[in-house]
Amino acid sequence: MAKIIRYIDDELLYFNSKVSNDYPLLINTAGHYDVRTPFETYSSIGRDDYFLAFVTNGELSIVIDGNTYIAKKGNFVIFPPKYHYQFAGNPPTYYLSIHFTGSYADRFLTECGFNNLPCIIDSEFSVEMHNKCKKLIDTFLSNEPLAIQLCASILQEIILYIAKIELDKVNTSPLKASLKYIHSFYTNKIDIPYLAKIEKLSCSSYFTKFKNQMGKSPNEYIIELRLQLAKNMLDSTNLSIKQISEHVGYSDQYFFSRLFKKH
Repeated sequence: MAKIIRYIDDELLYFNSKVSNDYPLLINTAGHYDVRTPFETYSSIGRDDYFLAFVTNGELSIVIDGNTYIAKKGNFVIFPPKYHYQFAGNPPTYYLSIHFTGSYADRFLTECGFNNLPCIIDSEFSVEMHNKCKKLIDTFLSNEPLAIQLCASILQEIILYIAKIELDKVNTSPLKASLKYIHSFYTNKIDIPYLAKIEKLSCSSYFTKFKNQMGKSPNEYIIELRLQLAKNMLDSTNLSIKQISEHVGYSDQYFFSRLFKKH
């Protein structure tokens, strides 16, 4: 298996992105990278595995669904499988890269709250996480006994760390109560007046406050959560479109299909 892959070996990087269910979590490729030229996935349909990046210096300019976002030093970025990602950075910009798959990958990320991928986790630079990412890469390169299992264990620690960061944001948010409710019941019918009541606000005040804080309306936020869950289910289950539609909260599968295609 190829270990550290550079940009000139992008084709090798793509072909080392195979999905595997042989292990709960499995590292496909890992390494240290500097961003000298704009980068995008080799294939127009993206890689087959997840991509976790940790920015260690500079800023990454990342295109997500047609919009450009900035990932700063200390930020994490997670891309789902089959996503054609593009990013660039002004030298010196460095990041640590971990591509992973496994039978538990989808479920683990969902349990950690990462239903809406890709995403940028805004966090301060952590020496502890930097060392953990480097340890994972070094272990991956070592071919030592139990390297696969050790890498999986370190990866879980990293993802749990960034999940805790996102959870802390919700717990300290002015809209903490309604956001918790949304994340617990987004596959059910949710009325905006009820969310406003939870926060002791009028509907108009709640709507404005939510959009200012989250960058989208409550309904748009709920739809994104539902559609990301639907995408995960399409990739990881054999359920029909009708079954998935009902599971994520849409009784009309045709409406769901139109919504899914629109997004």
